[in-house]
Amino acid sequence: MDRISLLPDDFLLHILSLLPTKDVLNTSVLSKRWRYLWKLVPKLQYSLIDKNADHGTFVRFVDRSLLLSMAPVLESLHLKLGRQCSEVDIGFWVRIAVEKGLCELDFDYEHYKTEPCRLPQSLFTCGTLTVLKLKNVSLKDVQFPVCFKLLKTLHLEYVIFLDKETPQKLLSSCPILEVFDLTRDDDDVDNVMSFSVMVPSLQRFIYCGGSGAELVMNTPSLRYLKLSGCGYECMIGNLPEIVEAHVEVACSTDDILTSLASVKRLLLCLPTEPELPTGTIFHQLEHLEFCSCCTEWDILMFMLKHSPKLRSLKLNETHGYTIVSQSDPMFHWEEPSSVPETLMFVLETLEWRNYRGLKMENELASFLLKHSRRLKIATFSPADCKQVRIELRTTVGMKYRILMELARLPRGSAECELVFG
Repeated sequence: MDRISLLPDDFLLHILSLLPTKDVLNTSVLSKRWRYLWKLVPKLQYSLIDKNADHGTFVRFVDRSLLLSMAPVLESLHLKLGRQCSEVDIGFWVRIAVEKGLCELDFDYEHYKTEPCRLPQSLFTCGTLTVLKLKNVSLKDVQFPVCFKLLKTLHLEYVIFLDKETPQKLLSSCPILEVFDLTRDDDDVDNVMSFSVMVPSLQRFIYCGGSGAELVMNTPSLRYLKLSGCGYECMIGNLPEIVEAHVEVACSTDDILTSLASVKRLLLCLPTEPELPTGTIFHQLEHLEFCSCCTEWDILMFMLKHSPKLRSLKLNETHGYTIVSQSDPMFHWEEPSSVPETLMFVLETLEWRNYRGLKMENELASFLLKHSRRLKIATFSPADCKQVRIELRTTVGMKYRILMELARLPRGSAECELVFG
């Protein structure tokens, strides 16, 4: 007998749980030791997105493996399905899983411009669910109230709601929800003009929104926030427990920045002219990553001025900015009349990725290096040819020129190490 077959059942079941269920069943022919082991696997994965696949064979396979499953608890069910699977079949599989004490459902429906899939009502009263992930699903027909008393993680991607009250009712049925990941299409698609997230227990929230929508948040326990997208308005309550935030939006930022006063790690990408809040001090902020593609340098100076504990600053062009030439008026920076005290007495690490050596970049780099008296290391990474979109191209000679220009810049800290690469 091979060595792997000598392992305890718990080890073998863990290994089998990492495989698609189709491959798990194939192990039943290896030996008597493996013949019935597949029935005890607590995690099941099914996928049918190939339009040319035999739909009838797939349905019979899922029916058989689900009905014959003897796992004490069905820990997870992952369904990645195409439109050839009917709602009748899908509903049957979900109901069977719920009856077996389903803990996690990951449902991904590739609808190809057809109506999103509807799931059975029994799913929304499943008292054992701890993780629920839905993609391309319609919740129009869900009957409320629902109950997710153990649910801690909820992912909704391109989900259709009946109206703006539907997500509120859904979230209010999750009393211990900690993680919420929401990806929306345009508001006229999901039927919600104003999306409210009122979850006192929520600790992690990721939001990618469509255009023209409104986001309202009251999440006092939140520790991680990521906002991305454009065209929506945000109304965010106080976030006293926030530790890390990624803000990449094209909307009013006054309310957002005010709510993030307690954040320790922050990424900012604001492609439009921001509204700077008054009286806001980021007392806990230690690391700031600022997206240099937005060219709104006033907000960078504002953050440096109002972040007394900032030790690390990273500049990075993460999304790209199309510039015809260096004379582009949008790509301009003016040295402020006063130097932020954070630069002079606190900042220790500077990193600039996708640095191209443009006149404006050189002026800003000079300002930062000259006035950062406590700086220990400054790292500059050049942009490659694929990332550079201006009339100057980053060649070997260009990199050498950039390196020499940076090396000649005065440094306010004698201990500062300049790294280029």
